[in-house]
Amino acid sequence: MTLTRRLKGHPGHPSHPPLTDVSIGAYTIAAALLVLGAAGLQQPAMAHGALLAISAGLILAPPTMLTGLLDWRDLPPGTPKRKLASLHLVTMLATTAVFAVSWFPGRAGYEDGRVRAAALVLALAGEALLIVGGYLGGALVYVHGHRVLSQPQAPVGEALRPGRLSPRPQAAESAPTASRHPARAGHKDVPPKTSSVKSLSVTKTHGGTGSQRIGQSDS
Repeated sequence: MTLTRRLKGHPGHPSHPPLTDVSIGAYTIAAALLVLGAAGLQQPAMAHGALLAISAGLILAPPTMLTGLLDWRDLPPGTPKRKLASLHLVTMLATTAVFAVSWFPGRAGYEDGRVRAAALVLALAGEALLIVGGYLGGALVYVHGHRVLSQPQAPVGEALRPGRLSPRPQAAESAPTASRHPARAGHKDVPPKTSSVKSLSVTKTHGGTGSQRIGQSDS
């Protein structure tokens, strides 16, 4: 197994999503702590915790971006999946950049024990971008099925072991079924003719006046 495959992980057990989960959690905790500190709740402790959380997210940023780039590289160019992955990639890079900038006012707040307004605004902007990027990444997985193994009947032990299961081959799209009797040029489809029954009243005089109802069928 090559180094690239080890870094990417296996279908069904890719390396990128767990790293993104930790990064998203770290950034979200940082933004929440800054909001609480700005509201007056244990401001020194919140400023300290926020900087530590942002630092953790930034430390995980390189491996997260690397594994994401490896997954992105394998997508066929010009496909909807590649376009969506590109949007996700750009959004998450912008998110990382915003949180990286927020680290500097956060560092100043860490030293003087208060939440700086710049750190709070940047963290909230980064969190907004993070939500958008997470939404795009979710669509890439749950709509396009990127690196997903759809094998609901796999035993638990097999499902938990990376590389144990293989992706199912993609089913070929079936062409639309043509009519058994293609219409000829200038020929219009005529609905089947149905028979109708008309009731006629015929009066016959046979030794008197009487009426007899006769059923006539139109063919």
